[in-house]
Amino acid sequence: MSNPSANQQASAPPSPSMPSRRRTRSMSGIELPGENLTIEETLRVLDVARELRSRRETAEEMFRRDDIRTNLRKKLLKATEITGDKVTEAEIDMAISQYLAAVHQYHDPKPGFKNVLAHLWVWRDRVLLAAGALTVVAGGLWYFFA
Repeated sequence: MSNPSANQQASAPPSPSMPSRRRTRSMSGIELPGENLTIEETLRVLDVARELRSRRETAEEMFRRDDIRTNLRKKLLKATEITGDKVTEAEIDMAISQYLAAVHQYHDPKPGFKNVLAHLWVWRDRVLLAAGALTVVAGGLWYFFA
């Protein structure tokens, strides 16, 4: 025999304080946005979220650059007061602008032995393969013609 109190609990409607999603949807008949997204739609939403995050990070970086510029300006003004240099605020602003414009520029390395060694290290696989091939060819020629 079954327990009648257990059947009553199983068939009892959910409490009004904690409505279930099924009960809410079936009662209103309205589908919530984003409830039945396809994979393509989900990926599209994720792309939009990623782009928004990227733009937010770019904006935050721009604000940080302004803060860096302001802090650098204050430090340079304090340094000129301490050293007694006669530098105007306009000259400091110009120097900061020139520094920030040139700080991330690429310059080719000066030619020299270190540069050659760096290139040999980067191309070490190709160099060793070519040297091995030349050794095999030279050994073969010596074997057949000597």
